[in-house]
Amino acid sequence: MSDTLARRILLVGLLVLGVLLATLTRQSAPTLPGEFAARTAPLFGLSFRLGQNLRAGLAAFFDRRDLRAELRRTQAELMQLKQENQRLVLENRRLQATLRVQAGQGLGVAAVAPVVDEDPSGLYQRIFLGAGSAQGLRVGMPVTAPTGLVGIITEVTPNQAVVRTILDPESRVGVRLANGPGRGIAYGAPPRMLRVEIAPEAEVKPGDKVVTGALQGLYPAGITVGTVVQVLPHSPGALKKVLLVQPAVQLSLLEEVQVLKPL
Repeated sequence: MSDTLARRILLVGLLVLGVLLATLTRQSAPTLPGEFAARTAPLFGLSFRLGQNLRAGLAAFFDRRDLRAELRRTQAELMQLKQENQRLVLENRRLQATLRVQAGQGLGVAAVAPVVDEDPSGLYQRIFLGAGSAQGLRVGMPVTAPTGLVGIITEVTPNQAVVRTILDPESRVGVRLANGPGRGIAYGAPPRMLRVEIAPEAEVKPGDKVVTGALQGLYPAGITVGTVVQVLPHSPGALKKVLLVQPAVQLSLLEEVQVLKPL
């Protein structure tokens, strides 16, 4: 027999004893002889108070048990409400990010996809999305984030897609200076930089912004690519000016991306 069951049997027994004592006191005390009743009155009074206290204690015990059960139900409901609130916050954040992409990058968003993995080899800078052809994704779709360009989809399965990011050594992005003339191509220079080649006549300095230039029709024009951090020295007869550009998107921290409709 478990300790809990034994305690419950003891409490019930004490309750029954208290009720019997209280009943016996009420029924017998008035019929006893005066002298005997006077001498036994304290005993009957004690028995009656004992019965009342036992009943009150047992009632309090069950009340506390009911309160504990109600507290558990309230805590479960509160946890459910917190989870629902978190879901709504994440959904609102996702919607706001999508609206920023649509407003700042021109084309409509075809899908919002979670980033589930990245290339473990270190040879390429590619990420894997938890969405694929079943969600409307296909090869050639540009991939962005609210802060700027991420890359382009190169492989698709029913429920997964591979994105070649702009840091990948095989990546080529047509770019231009955001605040002045000057077009060129951005090459991936892993692990964290882009190498941009532009016309030597372009006036550029650290801090200038670089955006997509729609070269070859892979990306919409005007999406932020990054910020110039260094202009490499070049000889007077050089055919290209080389810039080191820091990407606008910190790819290693991406949790989800916006996939644009193709051009």
